[in-house]
Amino acid sequence: MRLSFTRFLKILFASFFIQTSWSFFSMQSMGFLFNLFAGANKDQRDKITKTHKGFFNTHPYMSSYIIGATLRAYDEGDVSSEEIRNFVAITQTSFASTGDLLFWQTLRPALLLIAAILAVKSGIIGPLVFIITYNVFHLFHRARGIIDGYQMGRDVIYILKAKRFTTVRHIFEILGAFFTGFLFSLVSLKVNYLLLLPITVLFLLLLIKRFPSVLIILAVLLLFVIMVMV
Repeated sequence: MRLSFTRFLKILFASFFIQTSWSFFSMQSMGFLFNLFAGANKDQRDKITKTHKGFFNTHPYMSSYIIGATLRAYDEGDVSSEEIRNFVAITQTSFASTGDLLFWQTLRPALLLIAAILAVKSGIIGPLVFIITYNVFHLFHRARGIIDGYQMGRDVIYILKAKRFTTVRHIFEILGAFFTGFLFSLVSLKVNYLLLLPITVLFLLLLIKRFPSVLIILAVLLLFVIMVMV
């Protein structure tokens, strides 16, 4: 069985519902089963149900990589249920941490800052830029994850070293830090710009040490409040 276009569309559509049956006990387990059923043959469903009736939780945008690879394992037919279960247990944690770091801690804060600056200058253009840009990234991973997961099979975990994760995250870390300072400079009316020097130095130090973008933003917020009060 191959990943036909019709099959791909079924899995992609199902991926938007992976959190629909979320629970404290099994997290996204029911949604994961629904996604696998969308791309599996009827004769595979009994085995899938027995293998994946337990816990499953990962970043929702990254789940497509695991779904594609898992379906490939079932199509090959020579992989045991225990091997598939172990693969899912390992990859769900790896893709969860990568997705959280890329989207929640880096991409979203940076795009929010850019959108806020554009909103100050251009009104509705700011929110539109955020919605369009964010969804381009999120839809790319949902769709491309199915293809890469199916093509690479259980080796899909190595894709976490790809530039789509590392380079994009680094770029938006820098953009987030830069636009944090730019936003404060834009909205402030009476600021002693000589005091911007320590903020610039802080930016550089935190970026060189590869601190999370959220920490950078919080540190600059604190310095800005002190600067305004002085």
